[in-house]
Amino acid sequence: MIGRRGRFALPVALALLATPLAGCSRTPTPESSSPAATASTTPAPTASTKSAPTASTKPSETTAGVDVSRWQRSVDWPALWASGHRFAWIKATEGTGHRSPTWATQEAEARQVGMLRGGYHYARPAASTGAAQARFFVANGGGWRPDGRTLPGALDLEASKGDGGCHGLTPARMVAWVTDFTTEYERLTGRPPVLYVRDDLWRRCAGDDTTLGRLPLWLYDHEPPMGPWPRGWKRPTVWQRGVVGGLDRNVFLGSSEDLVAWATTP
Repeated sequence: MIGRRGRFALPVALALLATPLAGCSRTPTPESSSPAATASTTPAPTASTKSAPTASTKPSETTAGVDVSRWQRSVDWPALWASGHRFAWIKATEGTGHRSPTWATQEAEARQVGMLRGGYHYARPAASTGAAQARFFVANGGGWRPDGRTLPGALDLEASKGDGGCHGLTPARMVAWVTDFTTEYERLTGRPPVLYVRDDLWRRCAGDDTTLGRLPLWLYDHEPPMGPWPRGWKRPTVWQRGVVGGLDRNVFLGSSEDLVAWATTP
């Protein structure tokens, strides 16, 4: 699917990743349950233009992965592994009250085939503090340990419905909320969370803030080639490139060995 064992030379990688994707529609839900849900709630980028990655942002190898939630109750993990997918983020929590009913099963099945796996938390910035949501996340699947098999937890920041898509927060308050979540998550786990966001949402709702550029960036961008991304980052760590067969498809910008090293080191 995306290369044998999920690794391939960059020219081939870019050619494959630029291939148009089919089956990208998602089932509307009362609560967002997958990072791909931003597609229906956030306008397409307007202030930035697409361009090919520069030499300084091109990895020599990439590794394929997926993310899943309760809307993908039946996942063929052995087939994903056989097609080169080596990691998965799985929805664990939302706000301070929702635990994904499929977290435990999906995490165990991904682990059984050998994938690196981690949880992601759907942010509700208007509902409670970032610190409170980080504590809930870590207590319910979002923790991390340096075992080479566990991905750092991811903060899934998507547009809200109405109110301009920014959860009723000003850019300054949004940045403060993400910082609050980050600080508490790092205190509890020993490493910062991954930030999942799309470029135009960050520009609009966080004022294109650059102070959080140390967080690993998981870029939502379903329009190859990869980019643009927020200016506070030199490049994404992970790129969510589209949806195939009802599953969000992701690319880690590095080899499978790089992925293990990154997952292991705070």
